[in-house]
Amino acid sequence: MTDTAIKVIALLSTFAGRACLAAAVAIAALTLAPANAAPADERTPAGASLDFNEEDGTLYIDWSAPILAGMADYLRTALGKYGTLSHRVVLFLNSAGGQVEEGDRVIQILNEAKQTHRLVTQVLDGNLCASMCIPIFLQGDDRLAARASNWIFHEATRPGANGKERTDITWCLFRKYYVPAGVSMDWLKSIVPIIQHANLSQTGSDLISARTGIIMCQIAEPNRAGRGRSVGGRGHQRSVNNKESAPLSCAPASTETR
Repeated sequence: MTDTAIKVIALLSTFAGRACLAAAVAIAALTLAPANAAPADERTPAGASLDFNEEDGTLYIDWSAPILAGMADYLRTALGKYGTLSHRVVLFLNSAGGQVEEGDRVIQILNEAKQTHRLVTQVLDGNLCASMCIPIFLQGDDRLAARASNWIFHEATRPGANGKERTDITWCLFRKYYVPAGVSMDWLKSIVPIIQHANLSQTGSDLISARTGIIMCQIAEPNRAGRGRSVGGRGHQRSVNNKESAPLSCAPASTETR
């Protein structure tokens, strides 16, 4: 065998060794993946968690995240799992808003749930409900919020829309979600000129004092415990010791509007 042939064989052996090593590393990486890793469709979105109280049949859902793809699926899965065991759903919201399309899907799921469950929506002390979060909040049979909660209203729009078109789109949104929920038409008319130029920031106290009809009654503390065992939301599980239960309903008389 010539010297050249020997060098070629040695070179090929080196390449083969490297290829085998790469394959071994890849296999090792697959093998070292956690055996108990949850399938993609079972993973809890960041900022979401739920508790189910078996004693009173209440399903508590926290959503502290944008209104983006995945929220509707998460709610559908939770309601599908606990729907027949529960008779009341309490949805805690803390969101700066997001996609109108996903919000519409969420609202459709909540309306389906309301056929068999009482829906309570809540925005706790210091939390935010802005933009598309507000139409979701308005779906509650009971709507509770703290006076120190935060709210942001702005024009609805689409790319390329002029001023008149933005106003028309905004009124379509108001008529679709706000008016059927009992929100004061006088108040909506009063904010339209404001949100044409800037976002309107309000506190829960502002909305209650103005009798907007958005908040049915106030809650004072961000109490989320006393709700039974936590069943989801890694990193979002909360202690249930030494805390009061969150209020679950309020008097309809608090919905007074102008």
